[in-house]
Amino acid sequence: MDEITKTVLGETEGLLTEVYKDFASPSVKPIGTMLSLLPRTIRLGLGKWERWIVNGEESLQLTAQALKDKVQNIPIEKICEPEPYVAVPAIQQIAYCFDSEALRDMYANLLASSMNTDKKWSVHPSFVDIIKQITPDEAKLLKVLPRTSKSYLPLINLAISLGGKSGENLVERNIVQEHLYSLCEAPDNMSSYLENLERLQLIKIPDDMCLVNDSLYTEIENSQRVVELKNNVLPEGQKYKISKKLLYVTDFGLSFIRCCIDG
Repeated sequence: MDEITKTVLGETEGLLTEVYKDFASPSVKPIGTMLSLLPRTIRLGLGKWERWIVNGEESLQLTAQALKDKVQNIPIEKICEPEPYVAVPAIQQIAYCFDSEALRDMYANLLASSMNTDKKWSVHPSFVDIIKQITPDEAKLLKVLPRTSKSYLPLINLAISLGGKSGENLVERNIVQEHLYSLCEAPDNMSSYLENLERLQLIKIPDDMCLVNDSLYTEIENSQRVVELKNNVLPEGQKYKISKKLLYVTDFGLSFIRCCIDG
C-alpha cells in the first residue's frame, strides 16, 4: 500500500511541488506575523490554523495520508496524473478542513477519482467548489441518498390551515423520514440542508410531484418530530395541512456522489 502511495505522489511530483511553492511563497508567510499582531482572544481562535496556512508541507503530508487508503483499490496501470484545476485546489482545501473527517474524506475521494482513468473525465471542476459549500451534516446525508435518479424519497410540509380560501401558515418545510435526522449533528437544520443541496443542483424537490405510496407519508406524519410540532406549535383547535412532496438526486448529483462520496 505504501508503494502505491509513493507511485501516486511520484507521478504528480511536479504538481505537488508547485503547490508547496504556493504555500511557502512570501505572500503567504506574513500570515504568521499578522496573527501575532491580533488581540489575544482572536489569536486563540486563529492560532491553530497558522501551521496549516503557512506550512505547505503539512498540506502535502495530510494529502498523502488521506489518499493512502483511497488509491489502494485502483490498479496501478489505471493511476494517472490528475488535472491541475482539480488537484491543486483540492489539496489546498484538505488542509483547511483538517478538523472535519467528512469533508476531508470527500476531497480525498475527489483526488482519487481524478487519478483513476476510469473516473477521471467524470470529475467536474466545479466539484471542488461544491464541497466547499457543503456542511459535514450535508455530506452525511449525501452518503445515504439513492444512487439513481429514478429513486425518490418522501418529504412533507406542515402548515396551519386557515380554512376556506384564506390559505395556510407554514409551520415547517421539508420534513423527512426520522432516520435522516439521526445522521445529523444539527437535525433542526434539515430543511436548510436540503435547500442548499438543491441550490447546488445535487438534488431536486419539485413543487408539483409526490409519491403514490401514501404509507410513506403516513410514516413521516406519525413521527415524533411532527407529533411534537402539532402539540407545541399548532394553536389548540386549529386544523393542520400536510403537503406531500418528493426528493430525488439529479444526474449531476449522482456524478458528484460517485466521485466525491463513494470514491
